[in-house]
Amino acid sequence: MFEQLLTTALHEMEQGRPVLLVSVARATGSTPRKEGAMLLAGTQGLLCGTIGGGLLEHRCLELAAAQPACGRLMRFELDNRKAGSLGMICGGSTEVLFTPLTDPAPLRAALSALQHRTPVWLCLPLDGTTPHIAQDDTLPARPTVLSRNGKDVLCVRLADAGRVFVIGGGHVSHELCALLHRLGFRHIVIDDRPEFCSPARFPHAEQTLALPLTELTATLTGTLRPTEADGFCIMTRGHEGDADAVRYALSTPASYIGLMGSRRKRETLFCTLAQEGFSSEAQQRIITPIGLEIGAQTPAEIAVSIAAQLIAWRSTH
Repeated sequence: MFEQLLTTALHEMEQGRPVLLVSVARATGSTPRKEGAMLLAGTQGLLCGTIGGGLLEHRCLELAAAQPACGRLMRFELDNRKAGSLGMICGGSTEVLFTPLTDPAPLRAALSALQHRTPVWLCLPLDGTTPHIAQDDTLPARPTVLSRNGKDVLCVRLADAGRVFVIGGGHVSHELCALLHRLGFRHIVIDDRPEFCSPARFPHAEQTLALPLTELTATLTGTLRPTEADGFCIMTRGHEGDADAVRYALSTPASYIGLMGSRRKRETLFCTLAQEGFSSEAQQRIITPIGLEIGAQTPAEIAVSIAAQLIAWRSTH
């Protein structure tokens, strides 16, 4: 999400078009989106992102189009029982920050940090003035308004949720990766069959790697090395491939390891891992069967259940 926002903003600025970042700074009670939700607006309307849709977003887009150079913080009541409300029945209130973007430098710095997976915070002054970038590990992981250098600012950690390593390029993977793209998950697809692991088959994957699954350790190095922010969806074509992928995943700090397979297949794999010396604590890192229990049967339905579980994982990491 953040990479798309930054890239779009820089493109609009290069074209000489006014662009406004609209952010939820504070949210109280029941609201469409919480702190840190963002959209990018131009004089013709929405460019990308969302702060929840509906009447609130519609009104904010109207204000942005009418006064694209006006930075300000505005409070909106979302309770139709209160005077001056938007007529919504959510019941809460939202403070929305309008930030005109005129200086490309902090946006370029933020984009570079994102692409290099360097933690960085976008700091948006509540008076609507120019944002700045901070690299300070003491800043909160969640979007928060705090005081910095004598100003109240909304600090938002710019970190797209970690990558999903999809091991296996079969039917479920094909359906899943389409959803991952729509949901804003970066993903890498790996299979030992080139015909099941190509950019044509997975056009939105960051990379498609056709290689023997025994070579994961040798291949996933440098920037490809999984971190705690990353996850694995393991769904290879056979028991041996699953075992190779699980062994590798357990050797990484990845915070999500999901494995697809029948109960017998899982029991056989866990027995093998135990014989190889993997502890019960290590085996407990494996989520199997992968996905939420929704009675899924078809590849598309299974993909939905996995995507839902990944959303839950992303919300806590």
